[in-house]
Order: sequence, then C-alpha cells, then structure tokens
Amino acid sequence: MNYIVMECHPGYVILLDEAGRFFRAANLQYEVGQRVSDPVLLQQAKPAKKRGILRWLSRGAVAAAAALVVLFGWNYYQNNVMPYTSIYLSINPEVRILLNRRGTVVHLEGTNADGKKLLEGYDGKGKDKTTAAEELVDRAIEMGFLSEGGCVSFSIDAPDDVLFQEYETALQTGVTRHLSGRMTIVIEITDSAGSPEASQPQSTQQTASSQAQSSLPDTGQTGTENPGRSQAYQDSDYGSDYDDPATDYAPDADSSDYKPKQDDSDYYQK
Repeated sequence: MNYIVMECHPGYVILLDEAGRFFRAANLQYEVGQRVSDPVLLQQAKPAKKRGILRWLSRGAVAAAAALVVLFGWNYYQNNVMPYTSIYLSINPEVRILLNRRGTVVHLEGTNADGKKLLEGYDGKGKDKTTAAEELVDRAIEMGFLSEGGCVSFSIDAPDDVLFQEYETALQTGVTRHLSGRMTIVIEITDSAGSPEASQPQSTQQTASSQAQSSLPDTGQTGTENPGRSQAYQDSDYGSDYDDPATDYAPDADSSDYKPKQDDSDYYQK
C-alpha cells in the first residue's frame, strides 16, 4: 500500500494511506508530499485530522462555557450583590439599608451610636426591604427607642420616581399593617433626591396661609393705607390740612356729653 507524507516532525511523520486514513510512522528522512510504500508504522492511531477537529471543538466549548459563566456571573452580581438603592431609617437610631435591584437587603449600616446598637445581633441580609423595616421597627420598640405616638422616618434614595413611589407605597402599607392594633405612630417618607414628595409639608403650610389671608374681608385697602379712613377722603383735592365740614359730626343731642357745635357761617363769610 502506498502512503503520502502529510507532516514531518523530528522523530515521526504523519502518513495518509489510499483509504484516507492517517498513520504515524518513523521519519526516515521523508519530505512532505513524498510517496512511500513500506513505512515503519509506529502505532495505529486515530486520524490526526479528526483529533484536531475534536481538540478545536473542545477548546471552543470551554471558551463558550467560560463566556457564559462570566456573563451570568456579572448579571447575578448586578441583580443580587451590587447595591442599587438605599433607604435611611431614622427613629432616634439611624440605619442605612442598602438594596439590590430586586429590593433585597445586601447590607445594613448604623450611621449613629443608637443605630449600631439597634443592629447588634440582627442579620437582615437577603430579606425584603419591607420585612427588614418591620423587624427594625419591632427591635426599636423592644429596646425603648420607639413608643406610642412616636415617629419613624424613611428617606428613599431611588434612581427614578417610579421606583421611589413603589418603595414608598410598600413601606407605608407594610409598616402600618404590621403595627395595626398594637401601636399608633407617625410614618414620614421623603425622597433623598429632593422630589416633590419631600417638600410636601412646606407647600401645605404655604397653602393654608394663603387660604387664611384670602378669608379676610375685602376693604379695598392696601397695606400702606390708614384703616380708619376711606380712600375717598384721603384723595381730597384740598390737601391733607383741609377740614371738610361734612366730616365734623357732632354727638347725638340726647348724649350727656353733647355740646353745641360752633356755627361755621363765619368761616364761609371770610
């Protein structure tokens, strides 16, 4: 049987037989493309070409698997590990709650001494934001930081108004329902980014002031006018020193302090 030398290496060559099979043989000073008839075959090996294809496919599969691991690993990190929003809980203890994109707690941090005390022995990591808030409120009650009529403030740092409103509703509804029948407290929720919700108490106060001012009777006067005199008498053509006889009203005749008014006829004769 005849063979064709396909590859030459220092110690061996790759031969192709007439049936299209590859063999490894001793290199007897062969050259690529040379035809040989009696090679010294080293072993009956699998076709070298097929091994190369399988090796390439295996390497490609490993690379693809690695890429998928990196992609899904990064997505998992973004959605579950990386902080995306935060909620600041303030009673007297102040606690910062870091959340991922799913609204799950990834980290809690006490921002003052009482906040650090409130978090001692508490592990809220992996819990939903509302659950963590409810449990922290319960701990504040047990530790004496919160009592009947107290106030709990939530400041939400969200990237957009839609997410802020979602978190606002969840916290307001959840904490109120959680304390229903047990304790009545005031819940304040603001947007740390300065949205209209955060400035609502101020705008409400201004509206009430405006309504109170508009309820006063309309006297046709400005702030610089004398409230005891009408506009008509202030704008007299005779000047401010003119004494209009029509304004010299005398007391009633039946009054005990009545004194006859001096006749003004002499004034008009002059």
